[in-house]
Amino acid sequence: MSGYHLVGSCNGLHCGVSEIPKGYHVCFWNKATRVISRESSALSFSPGIGRRTMFGFGNDPSSDKYKVVAIALTMLSLDVSEKTEMKVFGVGDNSWRNLKGFPVLWTLPEVGGVYLSGTINWVVIKGKETIHSEIVIISVDLEKETCRSLFLPDDFCFFDTNIGVFRDSLCVWQDSNTHLCLWQMRKFGDDKSWIQLINFSYLHLNICPYEEKSMILPLCMSNNGDFFMLKFTRNADDEYQTILYNQRDCKSQVSVAPSGSFRTLLWRNHKLFTKSLVIPY
Repeated sequence: MSGYHLVGSCNGLHCGVSEIPKGYHVCFWNKATRVISRESSALSFSPGIGRRTMFGFGNDPSSDKYKVVAIALTMLSLDVSEKTEMKVFGVGDNSWRNLKGFPVLWTLPEVGGVYLSGTINWVVIKGKETIHSEIVIISVDLEKETCRSLFLPDDFCFFDTNIGVFRDSLCVWQDSNTHLCLWQMRKFGDDKSWIQLINFSYLHLNICPYEEKSMILPLCMSNNGDFFMLKFTRNADDEYQTILYNQRDCKSQVSVAPSGSFRTLLWRNHKLFTKSLVIPY
């Protein structure tokens, strides 16, 4: 939709955000039926000299209601610490509501929230000061409209951290420019259930370690766990490569695709489009 930035898609319903002078408007639409909701009431946060805002979108299965969550980190002044605010708005609502139980954040994630099983999840650093901060997953329950923290694997470090859904489970992965590691939460909400699915050396993938601005991303895994498909690029202007890696034999097969067509296909698949008759109001 013109003027709106897509922040999420769930069961065929899209959510877009439009920035206005004093905040944001949100709109929902169904691409298959071409039905569009009216604009939400204005979303605003505490005034300040700078702000970062992130959004997540998903479905509350208890009421089958679709909701968008907004997180804002506002710098109130040069000598005052930043303020964290979280708000939620549902399809058909008249106003935004404050979320309960959210932590004080040190940083915001680089990407929008990941939806899974009635929750929206982000990897963040929480705490007011660097020495008292910790990296966690904040998980917003769309039914209760509350927020809780989930701990990450014990040997997890905060560099190039990503979060996603892999094999219908929450996962986190890291690219250290020498290795790619991916952990899966076998039982959602149980931060004792993390297992490490992959730990690949760049050398096994035929990638030269420490390449500047390289990016590698897991895409899918075979049912028996022997084969992984990944994507790799050395920088934003380079061609994307697909890597099929045989974990049992430590062998990889690389193919190159033109950056234009492959990039478009890949990022569209990141927010899968499903046809449905969901009404956006």
